[in-house]
Amino acid sequence: MKSLKSVFFVLIVALSFSSCIDNDKEFVVKYYNNSELMANDLNIDIEGPQDYNLEFPAYYGRTSSFSKDDATLGRVIFYDTKLSADGTVSCASCHKQELAFSDDKAVSDGINNEVTKRNSLALGAVFNFQEYYGPNRVPFFWDNSVQTVEEQIVKTFAAKNEMDMNMSQIVEVINNNDYYKPLVYAANNRNETITEEVAVRALATFVNSIGSFNSKFDQALSRETNGRPLGFGNLQEALIDFKDFTASENRGKDIYMNNCASCHGELMGAPNEMKANNGLEILDGDYGIPNSQGEFKVPSLRNLTLTYPYMHDGRFATIEEVVEHYSTGLKKTPSIHPFLMENGEARKFNFSDDNKEDLIAFLKTFDDEDILTDERFSDPFIR
Repeated sequence: MKSLKSVFFVLIVALSFSSCIDNDKEFVVKYYNNSELMANDLNIDIEGPQDYNLEFPAYYGRTSSFSKDDATLGRVIFYDTKLSADGTVSCASCHKQELAFSDDKAVSDGINNEVTKRNSLALGAVFNFQEYYGPNRVPFFWDNSVQTVEEQIVKTFAAKNEMDMNMSQIVEVINNNDYYKPLVYAANNRNETITEEVAVRALATFVNSIGSFNSKFDQALSRETNGRPLGFGNLQEALIDFKDFTASENRGKDIYMNNCASCHGELMGAPNEMKANNGLEILDGDYGIPNSQGEFKVPSLRNLTLTYPYMHDGRFATIEEVVEHYSTGLKKTPSIHPFLMENGEARKFNFSDDNKEDLIAFLKTFDDEDILTDERFSDPFIR
């Protein structure tokens, strides 16, 4: 009887407590400490950040995950114009999500009406930033001058014609803006004060999580491999006609494999050549990689049709102009790559009109709509 009374007592207490809650209001568990500090500036869910777990295509056979707290903090840093000397430029100013994190200008706008030296490389041109760039992988910048994403971040912030901020200034701005405090607290071991190390780590985590691997090509190759993990080393499945491709796309794939893949790579995973001069004449005294005669990075071509204009100086406005350059426009420059030479002269690929249409149709199979709209990589600010 005594135990029965205890049960009744617990029920009465529970019912009394529940009656105190407004039935029209949801009980929300807040993930962030002092989340109200973000309310007027950031569109970030107070129940917690999204996961930054990446499920790569079946043919690649791997997954990757990133700290969601670091990546979310890095996302805000990436889009914050306050982190430039005149408060007008952010990383996203030159790397726009809707353009696969490229810019639609030959050279990008920096602070105080300055412009960048070269065309902004598309962050969404690679399979995944961390899988592509870094030590023992592909170096950064058009001149391959930097080996780590952390060094790339520091140099970009400090560039006088881009953002002109050193890391101590970046830290000061972050610590002086309250909307950062809940994010820093979550990413920095429950400490609202950020350090240079944490700021660089957070932005590096966000950038490293960016990737484009859900294109028509990726889906078709996964189907051809029946889910077997091949990485980027086995090319046999890539050389056959894909069942999910049109006839034009498969013909374009053959043209690409026979004429372009020797430098750019067969699966757009990593280039086969790290640097080259592709028959472009030197303009404005820009010789590219130090101690070279006009050699530049060989870029990955994912989302190529979305990331115009093209080349290190943005000299070609359209993909059609690029194809025509390789068809008839190569110049015998002092450092032209041997692949582009034939009988002692710059090679003429002389693509027919049908060849050009087929090649462009294939290149479009690397367009990935997901990266253009993925909320995890979008602007978090309330504008």
